[in-house]
Amino acid sequence: MRRGKKIGAAKFKRLIGSLLAPVSNGELRLLSLFLLFNAIGNIPYYIYERLYGTTVRNTVWFLVISLCLSCTLAYVETAIAHALRRVGAIRAVYVFLISVLYNMFILVDYFCLFRFQTCFLHPFFDAVWRTNFSETLQFLHTYLTLGIVVSLCIGLVGFNVIVVLLARIIARIRGIRYFTLLFGVFGLGCWGYMVGWFALYHSSTHVHLCTSPTRFAYFYGKALYQKRGIRSLRTVCEKIDVAQTFSDRPNVVVVIGESASVYHSQLYGYGLPTTPIVKRLEEQGELIAFDDAVSVADYTFRVMESVYSLDSMCTAFASTPLFPAVYKNCWYRTYSYDNSYYVGMGNTFLSDAELSRLLFDYRNDHGYAHDGDLINTIEVVPHGALYVVHLWGQHYLYESRYPESWKFFDPDQYDKERWDERQRELIAQYDDATRYNDYVLGQIMEKFKGTDCVLIYFSDHGQEVFELRNFNGHGTAAQSLDLRYQIRIPLFIWMSQGYRENHPEVYRRALENRHTRITTDDVSHTILGLGGLQTEWYQPTRDFLQPSYIKTKRRIVLNSIDYDEYVSRR
Repeated sequence: MRRGKKIGAAKFKRLIGSLLAPVSNGELRLLSLFLLFNAIGNIPYYIYERLYGTTVRNTVWFLVISLCLSCTLAYVETAIAHALRRVGAIRAVYVFLISVLYNMFILVDYFCLFRFQTCFLHPFFDAVWRTNFSETLQFLHTYLTLGIVVSLCIGLVGFNVIVVLLARIIARIRGIRYFTLLFGVFGLGCWGYMVGWFALYHSSTHVHLCTSPTRFAYFYGKALYQKRGIRSLRTVCEKIDVAQTFSDRPNVVVVIGESASVYHSQLYGYGLPTTPIVKRLEEQGELIAFDDAVSVADYTFRVMESVYSLDSMCTAFASTPLFPAVYKNCWYRTYSYDNSYYVGMGNTFLSDAELSRLLFDYRNDHGYAHDGDLINTIEVVPHGALYVVHLWGQHYLYESRYPESWKFFDPDQYDKERWDERQRELIAQYDDATRYNDYVLGQIMEKFKGTDCVLIYFSDHGQEVFELRNFNGHGTAAQSLDLRYQIRIPLFIWMSQGYRENHPEVYRRALENRHTRITTDDVSHTILGLGGLQTEWYQPTRDFLQPSYIKTKRRIVLNSIDYDEYVSRR
């Protein structure tokens, strides 16, 4: 009996010794280093939330939670390094990789904070996770110069030297090991809470936001969960009961632009000739521009989900059909001409091969340098076809969006007192891209002019082009001085003569509703209405060309902002 007790006591002693090993004298410097990396990485999110956010309202709460999580992470990371102590080379590589990872977390967060007034939160992660390599390179080219890269490299070297020196000082503090253990135990409870909540509800409280590793881990887990939802989406899109109420089965063309600003569109009152073709078509009565349309988000993929799906605000995305599937189930030929998303590229519902088969009969398998080259490949049929065209539009890099011969605007014609030389050059490039986009739209309409056709065009989101601050781009509407620049979008409907003759009531309602409040969340229902399709999923109250359309509905943008209430307060 006594022997059994001695063995049990010895095992317990060894267990305690193993648990205390990561905070032993020999590992305190490494523990302090990892603890510092964690703590420094937590600061950008705290600054962001205090200045712009809505989550952190209690400083003590944030500091305690982030400290607990950081202590747990530092302890676990040090424990792994301690376990590798007998294999020096592997331990060194491990410590180096962990340090590099933290440097990346810190660098990305601080860069986003000072460049975009935000941290690397879910919209940024979502955009990176789902974007293609070409867009990523162009993003980096837009916001990183050689000077910035060199400065960052020098800064990182200095930063790491300081952190190592501080870690040596902290390691000498009496009681640092017990402090780490105590807060680490509470941090373990926080981790369990986060994991349990996500397992039950597939969402999170705000706890995960407190540290960079927990933030990235949550976003990655969320992305994987959403990717699994594509399987159920396939089932929903495979068989849909749908009826055609029009006798003529018109062609329906949906053109989705990129980063088009109403504030740089001649169609909406801009003083320079950036959209002469669509302006002329409006004056001739072929085209109707809607002047109060907004996007639900300020980055592409979130908008694509809301536009494609017939659900509301993506609350039931995986269990609601996508509009191309409705057309295909109505024996329409469906075509996709997309300059951004291709099958097998990226991590989106548009890259899934099986779902793509349920949506489209044809999809292009590669992109083109300019949108004009893409639309030259469009094959027009007389009737009974749906075309979804996704353009490069005015997405940065602006100068890459049009051929060299399409340079039209001179940087010197812009206000030199308001903008510096670099800003004027980028504004001119953006206006050139807008003018080329106008040409592309004109070419599409010319292709379908002789058919029974209706075309709806809208941009995924808007764009800031130095109107409010030293910033050009999108994805930061919540931190902007005026979110309208990134949220308001151009939207118009063009109808061929044949379509206008066959459906005069649709043309009349479009004219009557050109000042109606519109959100991209409802566009899919209007797309079904333009083709005369009826299904249980179609809601005329969300079709802005129907008399039953709810014109006073709240337009929620950026997940929680009532757009019209926001505008009324300005």
